Amino acid sequence: MSTETNNQAEAPAVSGEGEEAAQVETIAIPKKDYEALNQTVGSLKRELKDLRKASEIAKETPQQNQKPEESALLQKLERISLRQAGIDHQDDIELARATAKKWGVDIDEVLMDEDFKVKLERQQTKRSNELATSNIRGGQGQSEAKNTAAYWMAKGVPPSRDQVPDRKIRAKITRAMMEKAGTNGKTFYND
Repeated sequence: MSTETNNQAEAPAVSGEGEEAAQVETIAIPKKDYEALNQTVGSLKRELKDLRKASEIAKETPQQNQKPEESALLQKLERISLRQAGIDHQDDIELARATAKKWGVDIDEVLMDEDFKVKLERQQTKRSNELATSNIRGGQGQSEAKNTAAYWMAKGVPPSRDQVPDRKIRAKITRAMMEKAGTNGKTFYND
C-alpha cells in the first residue's frame, strides 16, 4: 500500500513544452490468477469469432430460412414481373436475377433501373446479331440474274467463262444477244 500512496501523492512532472511525463504503475498478481485471466480472454475471443461467423452465415442465406411456400410464391411473383417486362429469354432472366442479387434489391427494382435496361438491350442486340449472321456462307454465290439474257443485253457485252461457267447457259445468252443484234435492237410486234 505504501507504493500506492506514494504514486498518488506525487504531482505529474511537467516538461518545458507542456507535456506530462508518463507514469508507470505496476500491479503484481499471482501467476495462477494471470493464467486464469489469459484462458478467459482466449475463450472469449473464440466465442466472439463463432458469433461473428454465425451472423455472417445468417446474412448470406436469408432465403434458406423461408418456408417452401413463401419461396415458391416469390419465384412466381418474380416470373410474373419478368413476363410483364417482356423478358422471356433464359439469358435475359439470368441477367436480371444476377443483377438483383449483385445489387441486393428485388427484381422489380432492377427491371425499373436504367442501367439494367441498357445492359439488357445490349445483350438482346448481341444475341439477335449473332442469330442473324449465323449460317451465312462466305464467298460469291451464283446469282440467277446473271444467268439471264436480259442482264447481259442490258450490259451490252457477252459473258466470259469466268462470269458464267455453264457453257449451255452462256451459249443461250449469246444466241439471244445475236438475235437482238440482227433486229438492230428493235422489237417487232406484228410478226
